Amino acid sequence: MVNKKVKLAIVGVGNCASSLIQGLFYYKEKGEGSVNGLMHPDIGGYRPWDIEVVAAFDVDARKVGKDVAQAIFSPPNCTTVFYPQVPELGVEVMMGPVLDGVASHMAEYSPEESFVVADMEPVDVEEVLRETGAEVVVNYLPVGSEEAARFYAEAALKAGCAFVNCIPVFIASDEAWAKRFEEAGVP
Repeated sequence: MVNKKVKLAIVGVGNCASSLIQGLFYYKEKGEGSVNGLMHPDIGGYRPWDIEVVAAFDVDARKVGKDVAQAIFSPPNCTTVFYPQVPELGVEVMMGPVLDGVASHMAEYSPEESFVVADMEPVDVEEVLRETGAEVVVNYLPVGSEEAARFYAEAALKAGCAFVNCIPVFIASDEAWAKRFEEAGVP
């Protein structure tokens, strides 16, 4: 049994992040005996409740500055709420760079369905990753955020963090990126 937490930084506190975080606390409450729905409830001795969110980045004014536990239920998120009692995490969602993370066509939608970009300067992502001790960065940016995905991959690489890209931007399958992560000794 592993006695260490996996320190996770989340990029994009949207529907996928909401489902992930709700799931972490759902399975923590259910405990060892009930991990139904998970294909691999134990990976190398780590279980869902061994994941600790230490940093989060977003650009939406309704999320930035809030605790992650509140931000995951803020608009425009609309995923199913299956674990509404996520406790305060003590992790404030920080302003990330917008880059290409907000598609221009989103302006045609209502604020409840679109992004409301916060009027704030972005934080130094690499510095935050280092300060929080993040070990893994998971990218949940909107599809089409190629520049932003590469920005966060670069920050993860420089901070010595693993990078899990959950959008269709070629990073792991790009030879140059793969080589850089391999040389840095991080997945």
